[in-house]
Parts: sequence; structure tokens; C-alpha cells
Amino acid sequence: MNHNKGKYIISYKTYMLQPQKDGFQFDTKVIERDNTFIVPSKPLAIVSRSCEFYGSSYQILQNSSKLFLGNVHKVPILIAHAHSVGTPVIFLPTLSPHSEQNVWISYQAISNIVADDLGCTVHLENGVKVKLNVSATTLYRQYTFAGLLERDFFKKQKDLNRSAHLFPEYNPFTFLPSQNRH
Repeated sequence: MNHNKGKYIISYKTYMLQPQKDGFQFDTKVIERDNTFIVPSKPLAIVSRSCEFYGSSYQILQNSSKLFLGNVHKVPILIAHAHSVGTPVIFLPTLSPHSEQNVWISYQAISNIVADDLGCTVHLENGVKVKLNVSATTLYRQYTFAGLLERDFFKKQKDLNRSAHLFPEYNPFTFLPSQNRH
């Protein structure tokens, strides 16, 4: 991945996408497990590009979340998953996704949310603390919705694995026996 060209893709190590304005330019401060840097793209552009990279679109994933959670605003989205590790990448918005102040946070990266006078402080798994102008109640709500998405994902995975025995394993090199030709 080339961070300098603004082609950043969210991964398991991505913890937060925080908007930053420099004059008329909007950039994103990316906080990863072991690194922090600036990408010259808006957070929503990074989220959308990541959704496409993993084979879907932001709109489809947003609609999927709304279908499951109900027609609520600011739904978290399941951006990607790796069946082999079994963990989905779920990001939750702090505000409307189209807001210039919206921060995207990895559900799995949150270790604590602490209320304070002007909003809350999010404690990330890597020890980083980020103060946000969002009420702790709002962030707890988003966190709960993300947890419900994760639970639904695991339930669907379990159901899929349970039904796998119904289908014989496909082998493209196995041919049907030839018919007797008279």
C-alpha cells in the first residue's frame, strides 16, 4: 500500500480514521496498531475504497447493516472479513458518515469509552487515547450496534458451516461417468 498517494485500504491493523482540515484540503489521520500517519483523502473516501477493494460497495454494506439493525442513522458497517481468521472488520461512525467531522473507529480496536465534559475519550487497544466531541452515550450506542453486527456475522458463519455437510465437495477434475452409447 502506498500511503503517499491516498490509496490507503483499511485492514485489521487500522484502528481509527480521523478527519483533518488543512486550509481547503481534507486529509485523514490514520491510527493503526503500530503506526500513525496522514493520508490525503477524506475518511469516507477511504472507507468507500476499502469496501470496493474487499468486493462490495459502501452503499451495499450500509444497506445490509440497516436491513439487520433497522433504519437507524449512523450504522456501523462490516467492511471485510477473513474466513480463515474468522474476525470481521467492523467500523463505526461517530457522526453522520457524510459529516466533515465524522471519525471512523474500528469496533475491535476500542478498549474503553470514558465520558468527559465535552464528549468522550476513546481508549484504543494499542494504548492511544483520542478525545472526541461525541457524547459517550452516542458512542456506546454505536459500539452496541457494531457488537450486534458482529454477533449476526458469527451466527451466519456458524449456520453456513453447519449446512456445509449438505453439499458434496466440488472437484472440477472429477467427471461424470460416460453414458452408455449404443
